[in-house]
Amino acid sequence: MKRFLGLLAVAFIGFGLAAAEQATVNHGVSLRGDPSTQSLPIGHLNRGTPVTLLAHRPRRGFYHIQLEDGTRGWVGVRYLTVESGDGAQPTNPTNPTNPANPTNPTSTNPTSDADLLNMLFAAHTTAVGQPLVVNGQNVCGPEGDATAQKIQALNDNKNRTDPPSSYVSVGWDQLKNLPADRVNDLQGAAVSVVGYLSHKVNVEKGESTNCHLLAPNEVDWHIYLTNSPNQQISDAIIVEATPRVRPQHKWTTTMLAPLVNSNTQVRISGWLAYDFEHLNVVGTQRATVWEVHPITKIEVLKNGQWVDLESNP
Repeated sequence: MKRFLGLLAVAFIGFGLAAAEQATVNHGVSLRGDPSTQSLPIGHLNRGTPVTLLAHRPRRGFYHIQLEDGTRGWVGVRYLTVESGDGAQPTNPTNPTNPANPTNPTSTNPTSDADLLNMLFAAHTTAVGQPLVVNGQNVCGPEGDATAQKIQALNDNKNRTDPPSSYVSVGWDQLKNLPADRVNDLQGAAVSVVGYLSHKVNVEKGESTNCHLLAPNEVDWHIYLTNSPNQQISDAIIVEATPRVRPQHKWTTTMLAPLVNSNTQVRISGWLAYDFEHLNVVGTQRATVWEVHPITKIEVLKNGQWVDLESNP
């Protein structure tokens, strides 16, 4: 009798697992140990990962799930597409891969600060710096001429040239206030931020990232992005166009000049970087050391539509 009940229990468990709802991860996301964004990630799930729901109803906005290897954890409901009864994959109305703006279908828009941190963590990728090549000659390495390992790593982030496939939309204030204790999690995410160009475009010279070179095609453009028009540099987020990325574009300082100290909104897209070398001038020469560096796309708001600066200079 005991043997029969044991077999029955095993069969019941097996039936329960077979009948459990299946889902698919619809966007890269952290796997957490508890149903909270404050819980430290215990892993990362890529888009397309199949999972099993351990409960039909979410808890505090999270599903309890199990991976194929038996690992269990919690994932936000918006990051899962749950299969319908016939096994079809319905569209998830809260899928964060839906366009946040019809004129920028590659941008995703978080709905809260916690959601933003999750999305940036899921989107960040390790930078691979590239050498600076001018007239066919390698004039500076991927890490510039820095000798300190920490600055070499920072220069690697600044000197990447890979174009992002998508961007996370970040509010100006959100970018300014990103936490300093999450640098390793967030740096290297591709972001888009809206603001105004203020002060002027500075052509930087003598930086380690570019081997202290001085020629116009060997240096960064240091640009001030503010939350309102005509603000001081102390209220600016720094965004930079690098000599490694600029050859992929038609940008010129002449194209940017009419936008500076104007009422025209711009949208700056590129790679998120944390330039700790300038912590001592926060509040005087910048609002934060979080930067968009390098810039990979510049758009201008015209007649309610975002227009690529290169297509309509």
